[in-house]
Amino acid sequence: MSIEGGHERQQWDSSFQFMLATISYAVGLGNIWRFPSLAYENGGGAFLIPYVFVSFLIGFPLLYLELSLGQFARAGPAVLHGRVRPYLQGIGVGMIMMAVLVSIYYNVIVAWCLLYLFTLITGRSYWWTSCEQDYNTLYCYSQLEDNRCSRQFSESTKNANATGFYFNGTCFDSSDTETLALRQTLFSERGAVSPAEEFFENYVLEKTETMDDFGGINFKILICYAVAWIITAMTLRKGVKLVGKLAYFTATVPYIIIAILFVRSITLEGASIGLDYFLLKPDMSYVFNPTTLRNAASHICYSLSVGFGGMLSMASYNPSHHNPYSTAITLTVADAIMSLFGGLSVFSVLGFMSKQLNLPIDQVIQSGTGLAFVAYPEAMSRLPLPWLWSFLFFFMILILGVSTQFGFAECICTAIYDLFPSTQKHRAFIVYGVCFILWCCGLVLCTRAGIFYFNVFNDYSASFALMLILCVEVVMLTYIYGIKYYITDLRSMFGPPMNKISKWIGATGIYIQAVWSFVVPTVLIIMCVLSFITQVGHNSTYGKGIRTYTYPDWSIGLGWFLSVIPLLCLPIMVAYNIRKFSAKGHDWREMFRLQPKWPSFEEHFKNGTGGVQNFQSVRVAPMSDSPPSVVSTKNGSYQQTKV
Repeated sequence: MSIEGGHERQQWDSSFQFMLATISYAVGLGNIWRFPSLAYENGGGAFLIPYVFVSFLIGFPLLYLELSLGQFARAGPAVLHGRVRPYLQGIGVGMIMMAVLVSIYYNVIVAWCLLYLFTLITGRSYWWTSCEQDYNTLYCYSQLEDNRCSRQFSESTKNANATGFYFNGTCFDSSDTETLALRQTLFSERGAVSPAEEFFENYVLEKTETMDDFGGINFKILICYAVAWIITAMTLRKGVKLVGKLAYFTATVPYIIIAILFVRSITLEGASIGLDYFLLKPDMSYVFNPTTLRNAASHICYSLSVGFGGMLSMASYNPSHHNPYSTAITLTVADAIMSLFGGLSVFSVLGFMSKQLNLPIDQVIQSGTGLAFVAYPEAMSRLPLPWLWSFLFFFMILILGVSTQFGFAECICTAIYDLFPSTQKHRAFIVYGVCFILWCCGLVLCTRAGIFYFNVFNDYSASFALMLILCVEVVMLTYIYGIKYYITDLRSMFGPPMNKISKWIGATGIYIQAVWSFVVPTVLIIMCVLSFITQVGHNSTYGKGIRTYTYPDWSIGLGWFLSVIPLLCLPIMVAYNIRKFSAKGHDWREMFRLQPKWPSFEEHFKNGTGGVQNFQSVRVAPMSDSPPSVVSTKNGSYQQTKV
């Protein structure tokens, strides 16, 4: 333990444990669920080009910046940016608000996963492989059902060549051309639908036809959503110590499972169709589409979990001598590997489904949102012991989802501990209180129209606002505080470059300085403009082809409201700090200067740098565990204070 701000601040047991914890946090549902769905909706493999582009230009540099910043300041986002300049405290608060918005809908995915696992445990896994359930429609088609019907006719007629087909709950002989023609007509009008997709939409979601029709509460999802938050609360109550120990499991098992699933997926009949679409024959018209570029940029930040405050919070529990540069490299590579394997596995299954349903691959799934919950169950049904493989897959999804949710929730709780240090003594109350409030906020997602609201949250809550807040954060550190001062701060933790290689591409080398100072701000500004332009003209839809549903106009207003909430934190915190400084009799100009709780404040004070030049004739308190807290008052005197 270490003492920070008058209360105990926990530390990771080891650097390796911290690395595993960050992998658990970053490598999550975004890799298995969100990345394949974005690629599916943005030209398949064409999405890889802007994705790789933004990964190198902003993904890794931003990840390293947040890890190093959190470690050096030893504070969460709620107070960290305010110690650099109080008028910029809204950056961190805005990040926390984005973590709040994302965590609300993120746990819904965990809830879906819990429902699938419950279905498996109760012996009903066949529900997503057959068309015989009450919720199935005339458009349900399963090759397994056709094969079963063929076996029945073959056995009953003692004719090995007899074949049959399944339609509307009944097996028909292939000689019944009238019924077969009716089935083909219906399928051609609206398209055949796999039983896995009907299970997801009609049983799991109980989806209504429109967003305007709430349809009442979906109690299955409501209960599973509550369980997801209970799991989050019970784990976070123990703090980073328990999260770190769990990381040994949550950071490694998913890679083993996805490797097994990948091998099976690429051997399915028709897998080559999906692999061609993903790797060899992408729709290149999407590459320079502003929406595709925006989606790639927002997803790399989403996937690496930068801009949400979680990485800052987790790194703040590091010992000061840890070098986060290697952690950032490892995490970026691990994230890319999981996204690639997840994409290859999903698109292999989509190719298989395209062949079975006789549909173009870009129309196989009606919504990319549920892609992993449709494609993977379909693939698992083709394996020996399908229930076992399905269990492993959804157990992996559960691990990935819960471990990432830990990071979001920990960020929110850390903000409370940093703003109100005395609450650290009541950790259990804070954790349970935060999780209960967030569960209440997500109740609208537990209605039968919840999927529509889920998509609005997913489209708007971490897009334009995320890009803008990250841009302001980088500008704060490189230009307002000063890149040379920050590099000095980093070298105070893990030393100067030891050789020519590290001088150029090391943790504080020329490469990282140039990228932080020029490349990242430029790319982020461009992405901010693109995000704003595409969001202005964006209107959400659900489904594909003739089953496409366009959201009502008022949903755009709801989306913009979600986008603006984090941005409003910037002016609100400026106004808050003006009032706070004035109430304490301090000169309001102190808001534009480095604050005494910044770890290197005393060094800046001695040298008259970093915005501390105007602290004239300040009597510095004796050395202690934390920097001296001194600010100027309106009458020109100085006093110690908490900032």
